[in-house]
Amino acid sequence: MLAAGDPAAAARVFTAESYASGDDGPGAAERAERAAELARRAGDPLTESAVLDQLTSIRLARGEVHAAAASATQRARLLAPLPVTAVSGLEFADAFFMAAECAIAAGDLRAARKHAERIRDLPFLREEGHLATGRLIVVAALAGAWDETIALAGRFREGWERAGRPRADNVSRTAYAAATVHGLRGDNDARAAWLGIVDALAARGRPLSQVRVGEFFDALLLLHRGHPDRAMRLLGTPPEQFRAWYSVMWRPWYAALWAEAAVLAGHEDAAARIRRARVLTADNPIAAAIVDRAAALAGDRDRLIPAAAALAAAGCRYQWARTLVLIGGADRVRGESALAAMGATAMAWPPG
Repeated sequence: MLAAGDPAAAARVFTAESYASGDDGPGAAERAERAAELARRAGDPLTESAVLDQLTSIRLARGEVHAAAASATQRARLLAPLPVTAVSGLEFADAFFMAAECAIAAGDLRAARKHAERIRDLPFLREEGHLATGRLIVVAALAGAWDETIALAGRFREGWERAGRPRADNVSRTAYAAATVHGLRGDNDARAAWLGIVDALAARGRPLSQVRVGEFFDALLLLHRGHPDRAMRLLGTPPEQFRAWYSVMWRPWYAALWAEAAVLAGHEDAAARIRRARVLTADNPIAAAIVDRAAALAGDRDRLIPAAAALAAAGCRYQWARTLVLIGGADRVRGESALAAMGATAMAWPPG
């Protein structure tokens, strides 16, 4: 082996072998961990960053969302003290992109916001509205910061149009988030316009359905409007079938609504879905709280109160307010007031 005795060269060889093995190849994780160790020893942070990216993908493909978020955060921290140069710039962008995405997957919206703001502030992205705001729009939409979502979406659209309306699959989820917020606010024309942008952004060869973002956001809107049967039909693929790293990132969110829709629709397999969803949402406290809420609706309604507390603690204002409405009484009034403050249309409850 020509790289023997040279940790930097060996690190790059192990990195290449790890990528060549794919996300689920035998020994891929071990090669990636070995490459990271060698790169660290050689003082080569860019190679270490590259291999941490592969390790993140491997962990996602294994369904290890929490571990993937940890390696993505480690990568972002590794790069933070380095200068942004022509050589390192794209590594910074990709590291912060993945850190934000993995934090979303893990239900850590505060960390996701921090990483998304670092993307926004990168010197070579901050003047490109669609690239600078993409992840931040998704975080704001999930957190319930909808005025911010709409304001950032305007900047996104202006930047994308100024750039010539390029296809950019990795920000199509951003347009879907914007579309959904408009839908939740009752602006169907704006939602349709943003769904048109989703189609225009989508890359050929890997439809958005493979990432599962569209089904999640559409089901979110259908449940808000009181159509659990339609949401259940939309979420027709069992979440256990999501095994690619990019679909596993949205699997906890999808699984939570997959269980909730079954409960609200009174489907016979609702209890089984709750059990299965608990496994798939274990690394995401927001998704896990939504599953707990679904279980409470199917049985002990007193469990809605701790579900609401967990969602508030996680900074997920929309789902917290939705839970208050489900509790009823004075909590329902408080939840409806919070939704109105967000600009949401009245939540349909009970569904039908």
